[in-house]
Formats: sequence, C-alpha cells, structure tokens
Amino acid sequence: MSLYTVTIEDRIYKVSISEDHATVNGETVDARMLPLNRNGLHVLHHGKQAYEVFLSNQEAGTYQMLMFGGRRIVSQITSRVKKHLKAGEDCNAGCLAAPMHGLVVDVSVHEGDSVEKGQTLVVLESMKMQMQLRSPRAGKVVKVTVQPGSQVEKGAVLVQFA
Repeated sequence: MSLYTVTIEDRIYKVSISEDHATVNGETVDARMLPLNRNGLHVLHHGKQAYEVFLSNQEAGTYQMLMFGGRRIVSQITSRVKKHLKAGEDCNAGCLAAPMHGLVVDVSVHEGDSVEKGQTLVVLESMKMQMQLRSPRAGKVVKVTVQPGSQVEKGAVLVQFA
C-alpha cells in the first residue's frame, strides 16, 4: 500500500493506494492512473472520465502535478512512507533498491523469508522490458516495501535484509 499527502490549491488530502482500490480522506474513490510514457505523462481515469496528467519529480518523494482538460492544477504529492534512499546513501547489501523507474510486476518474497544470494526477489518492468532483481546476499527479509502494480522511482528501497 502507498500512502501520500496531496496538496491541491491549499487543500490537503490523505491518499491511500493499494492494488485494488484507492481512498481519499478515508473514502473509496473510483480512480486509477496509468503511465503513458517515461517523461511523466499519465492518464487518470476517474469514473467514466479520463484526464491527462503530467507528474514531475521535484525532490525525493515530492512531485508537481499538472492536469489538463479545462484547467491547470498544481499540487504537491509527498510520500508519507519514506521508500527512497537519500542522495549518496547506499544499501551496502542491506537492501535491494530499484535501479530505475518502473512498474513492479512480481514480488516473490515476503517478510521473514530466507533468501539466497542471486535469488530473484522482484521483477521490475520499464519500457516494456522486464528485469529480474536478485538478492545481493543471503539473508532474511525483514521488510518488503512494494507490491505488484506499484510504480517505483530509481533508488526506491524494495526489500530490506537482516
């Protein structure tokens, strides 16, 4: 599940997105966003309507959102769950981080699982190509921060090890 604080025209919304539904301030909404290209262009489906949305990364976990279709809205989207490495921070084999922006297709481990070095943990898709992300070492999984269907940025922590 992804948790966000979204600010639109000085109004703050608490957004929760999971595999099968999204909530805004605790109310379920019929909305989903699909990427159209790698440059930040998305289509937002809300009910039977569709909107073009452009997302640009401002800093780690914060985005600027421009919506087209009659009016332009600028908002800030801030992740309430820190999933990104800080600049210069390294996992040092204590975690598996996304090597690029992409869509999580499969997660083959759960918290508490023991893994071997080289074992496939996550499958990430970018530009219609899938990449198997393998464990950098043997160990025990202490945290899995993504699920299939999640969009991740380069450097996002996917799996943490003990």
